[in-house]
Amino acid sequence: MVESSQSTGTNGAHIKHGMPAHSRNSNGGVQRNSSIELLRIIAMFMILAHHFIVHNGYDVLKLPLGPERIFFQLVMAGGGKVGVVIFFSISAWFFLDKEQTIKSNLKRVWIMERELLFWSLTLVAFYLVFDRADFGMKLMAKSFTPLSMNVWWYATAYAIFLALLPFLSKGLKALGREYHLALAATVLVIWGLTSFIPGAQSLTDNVFGFIYVFILISAYKWHMMPFTTKQVWLIAGIGLGFFLLYTAASATLSLLGHDMGIFITGSWKLPVIMVGFGMFLLFDRVTFHSRVINRIAQSAFAVYLITDYAASEKLLWTRLFNLQDLYQQPFAILRILGILLAIYVVCTLLDFIRQALFAAALDRRRGRWFELLWNKASSWTTA
Repeated sequence: MVESSQSTGTNGAHIKHGMPAHSRNSNGGVQRNSSIELLRIIAMFMILAHHFIVHNGYDVLKLPLGPERIFFQLVMAGGGKVGVVIFFSISAWFFLDKEQTIKSNLKRVWIMERELLFWSLTLVAFYLVFDRADFGMKLMAKSFTPLSMNVWWYATAYAIFLALLPFLSKGLKALGREYHLALAATVLVIWGLTSFIPGAQSLTDNVFGFIYVFILISAYKWHMMPFTTKQVWLIAGIGLGFFLLYTAASATLSLLGHDMGIFITGSWKLPVIMVGFGMFLLFDRVTFHSRVINRIAQSAFAVYLITDYAASEKLLWTRLFNLQDLYQQPFAILRILGILLAIYVVCTLLDFIRQALFAAALDRRRGRWFELLWNKASSWTTA
């Protein structure tokens, strides 16, 4: 997923954004930039922490107003939305370095679907044997076609984005610099500036959020001078400033008897994008290589798939790790973060097993069935 950080704008000029994403090792292979892979791990941990709060059997708004509740709402619940922006930005940034084709992107969807199907069927078997209380026939039926049945929203939205990406990328390039920047400014007004206003037009967790962020990232990478490190810190700092401002407003309303979430940390809000993309740009400016980090990062997506399965949400966040049972314990925040870290480690180890099975059975000729189907379909269309 990590490609070169050097892009070519539509005017043919090469612009260097950040440090090289990878380098060649002594054997001629490609080494991933472990700084980006570390960020991928951090982003998924942020998403896991977000799920602990928003899917928990105990509503965080029932907690008394105090430092713990603010941490849960702002850092954990809000941080997860930043994590989604980071996770997608990593993919989007490196998609911009190479030509996107219908075949290559559908093949990406095909390969992703194998992992989705593996985990959905594995989880079906697990819950049928060990925990039928959290498992229903509707979820089981959906698990046999996880991508089309939206078992995991991110996977389904990402697959749609990949299918649209060749057309979106070519269309944005055809716009040219002036119209592309104008489009970026337009969507910033429609979904960016209005994201500060409760009740205004907003984006939810779906493919349109990916398209929105892709328009912004491509406009920056193709047509703008790279931000300086100071400018990146400023952008991220302004985003964090809005987080704190809206947190203060939420706390004030809570004191007046109106308990509610922190509005500005919602899906695809402008401060969320500012902080998330700012973090990505900062990590992209650092290059180092660690086989351990790169190995762990390969399983980040599996952590999401395992823990955000509907039955897993009930088991983990309602029955096993209910906030009501944890928040009054000594060092509650550290205890919860430790639990989440342990869950992350267990899911990563489970995915190592999945990877070993795939390496032995499916990855010897990776994408072979897709190639056969594609060639067959191509022969039909040209006959």
